[in-house]
Amino acid sequence: MKLFQIVSVLVGIVSLLYFLPTALAIVQFYGAETDLSTDGNAKVTLIITFHQPVKGFQLAVFGSVKNFEASSNSGPVGCKVQGGPASIIDCKMNLTLEKRTLELKFESADFVRTVDTKTLFSLDLSLSQPIDDAFSSVKLPEGYALANTSLIPATSPSASDIVSDGRRIIVNWKMANLTGDQPFKFQTFYEPVKRQSPWTLIAVSSLSFLVLGGLGFFFYKRIKKPKEVILSVLDDFERKVIEVITAAGGEINQRKVVHE
Repeated sequence: MKLFQIVSVLVGIVSLLYFLPTALAIVQFYGAETDLSTDGNAKVTLIITFHQPVKGFQLAVFGSVKNFEASSNSGPVGCKVQGGPASIIDCKMNLTLEKRTLELKFESADFVRTVDTKTLFSLDLSLSQPIDDAFSSVKLPEGYALANTSLIPATSPSASDIVSDGRRIIVNWKMANLTGDQPFKFQTFYEPVKRQSPWTLIAVSSLSFLVLGGLGFFFYKRIKKPKEVILSVLDDFERKVIEVITAAGGEINQRKVVHE
């Protein structure tokens, strides 16, 4: 009986030591990058760096995920994904003190839904662990811009900054010192950018042409007017001299002027 109790205690201690790093793991960095497409699909990349090496990592994602990939900078990662309304991701890995970063990639169409003529993206990647530094980035589809209504804000929580790569809008959030009960959830509300019809562009181009033509004619008349004023105060001989010089291109020999 005593031997059984001793063995039970030893098994308990070993189990505690094995699962302790996972239970008490503190995340040093937690980053999420999401790339949205026009068809409502979302490609998510998660980067998790732990303070200490861990043997396992679990995450619940509200939505069905596909094209799942997992890797780490310390070697292979074995993950199981349990599908359903909420996908449970359970990974086993062997991290080291020098290499403690896990990368997860997956896709889902369950993070995006249509609200009237606009689109709402919402993703909850909350952990029940403290996080030192956190970052999230959402790239809107090309041709879309943030929208806003009295009921749904453009971003939630308020974005740290909103930038553009020249073709697409990117919404960023930066956080620090998150507690285990603080959510890691993000939302963007967006809509297609209104494009002008070809007829509108043609009308604008035609109007611009007419305006430029009118300005050109106006300046031409203003430049021509001083010459008419000068000629009006000259006598016939002087006017004839000016006309001869003008006909010669502005330069003429004096003897030829007298001859003319």
